[in-house]
Amino acid sequence: MKTIAIPQFYCGPSGRKGLYNRQEVGLARAFAALGARGIVLYPAPDAAAPTVEEPEPNVKIYYLPVRALGSQAFFKSWQVLLDERADAVHVMGDNSPGVPALYRFCRRHGILFYSQLGALKSASPHKAVRLVMDLLLRRNLAVYKKTPTYAKTPAVAAELESLGVPCAGLMPVGLDTAIIPDVPAEKHKLRGAVGLDRDAKILIFVGRLDPYKRPLDLVPLLQAAPGWQAVIIGQGSQGDALRDALARAGLLDRCRLIPQLPNTAVHVYYHACDAFVNLNDQEIFGMSLLEAMYAGCPPVARHAPGPDLIIEDGVSGILCDDVAAMAAALDRVDDAMGAAAQKRINEHFLWQNSAEVALALLPNKREAAHGQR
Repeated sequence: MKTIAIPQFYCGPSGRKGLYNRQEVGLARAFAALGARGIVLYPAPDAAAPTVEEPEPNVKIYYLPVRALGSQAFFKSWQVLLDERADAVHVMGDNSPGVPALYRFCRRHGILFYSQLGALKSASPHKAVRLVMDLLLRRNLAVYKKTPTYAKTPAVAAELESLGVPCAGLMPVGLDTAIIPDVPAEKHKLRGAVGLDRDAKILIFVGRLDPYKRPLDLVPLLQAAPGWQAVIIGQGSQGDALRDALARAGLLDRCRLIPQLPNTAVHVYYHACDAFVNLNDQEIFGMSLLEAMYAGCPPVARHAPGPDLIIEDGVSGILCDDVAAMAAALDRVDDAMGAAAQKRINEHFLWQNSAEVALALLPNKREAAHGQR
């Protein structure tokens, strides 16, 4: 049985246990469903010792002590890869500075190293951090040039090619349906259960309330769409600013702000709402976008690499250039578009698709690994 390890180099506030459809665990489950083992390695900056979970057969999750620099994790040891007899590592490291050390370890021990990348340039709001991260990216590019490297979106594939990195193909992010609850009730009953207006048109925003997600754009969006209410689920550095801006605009009575919910509870709101909005014009992929579409909640999104790949414009959602266009698009969504959105995810954006591509590398791993082509 093949064993694939999936390390996470990010240790910031997004994607924490219980609050998000975690990509790494979903991929591990997909490997297990295809007859392999999936081993997830999460950084735990405050942990004194490793902890382990085994949520189901052939899926194992480690929480390992790391050194953290901002949101970047540096694993103290990769011995776990040898202990688990890993055949390959599935790296979603993007520009993480810990990637080269992992590559060197894999090369020394004959472990296949391959990547699934969603971004290369730093998205930090701090200019100095962006400069340093973009300089460090050169080290990662040297690794990616030697190893099988897949892109999550066509935009990343084009960027890789422009930087001299051969792209092995597209490997989109998938959705882990195993942790998504069944929500059988009709929309009006769900609204009654969570206290939403049964007759209103309601949009939902789910994401960090940080600048890169553009949450403050919800204010002009609601101003331009006076017939709509909003459910806003998330917290972050602009949470207070958003509340203040909504209050100044007289919009608070049309909004429900929920700082935090378990992921299972979020799905009730997806099913209860009429549209999902994605305001980030740099969205790499968007797990909440996938979740909403899977629930049949039609998306209205700004053009960005992830939405441009996922959404069939005018069929399974609507793509827009600006807030004014998004406000107008809200009145075009309907149940048929929601059904098309759900079909789109089921056919193209489940983790099984990525796992199948990855496992195809393993029979010839000695030829593909570590630049041995």
